[in-house]
Amino acid sequence: MTLTDCSAPLPISIVIFDATGITSDLLKRAFSKQPEYNVVGCPKSIEETLRIVIAKEPDTVIISAFEHSGSVAAIELLDQLSLIGSAAHAVILSANLTNEKTVAYFRAQARGVLSGSSADFAVLCKCVSCVHSGQIWANSEQLVCLIESLSQPKALRIVNANGKPILTAREEDILHLLAEGLSNRDIATTLKLSEHTIKNHLIHIFDKLGVSSRMEAVVYSFNHGAVPMRPGKRVYFAEKMSSRGANGAIAVNQ
Repeated sequence: MTLTDCSAPLPISIVIFDATGITSDLLKRAFSKQPEYNVVGCPKSIEETLRIVIAKEPDTVIISAFEHSGSVAAIELLDQLSLIGSAAHAVILSANLTNEKTVAYFRAQARGVLSGSSADFAVLCKCVSCVHSGQIWANSEQLVCLIESLSQPKALRIVNANGKPILTAREEDILHLLAEGLSNRDIATTLKLSEHTIKNHLIHIFDKLGVSSRMEAVVYSFNHGAVPMRPGKRVYFAEKMSSRGANGAIAVNQ
């Protein structure tokens, strides 16, 4: 005769990123009263968050974006979580949530986005449970924004022999901006990321495409139809070509 394991399911482990610590303190106290959740860390910096995520392997990362420039830090953290291959599902708590921010968060692989001004703790718990089960948490207005963003003309994706995309959505964004001649700083400003993160993404892009320079990456993207062609605009991309010891330039009609 064997005994059936009747133990309760493990609680959902949570890391709460909050640069100020105010939101995380409140949420930690609230979650401590709910046995189905377990807060394993409340870091105040992106670096500390990544260390905890690697060490603890939480199920969910709640990212507070209430403070000034919070959306920048939120997208930065989402990108870093993607770079380290974290399996944690990210939930964004944002103030002054705009359509642009909503699309940016989901495009950066957030699994749930909540407006901090309207969502209460019970709703947050439902959101965490839903994303933990593999669902996406978004209200009707957010879904409309996402559908509209998907309806916009997109460039062809670079795929491998099996038809699977080589680059992530974020890497494709960076490649498109690179093709328009933007510097690392300009790309970072446009995508609300740090220059360090952009450099890391470029390293991954070069490796995946099998190229060794910015110019080669742009030429590759043009040859594979990965850069959207917009009539009436010309893109100029110049780079010092060490093999020739001179400046090279490419001009492509769009």
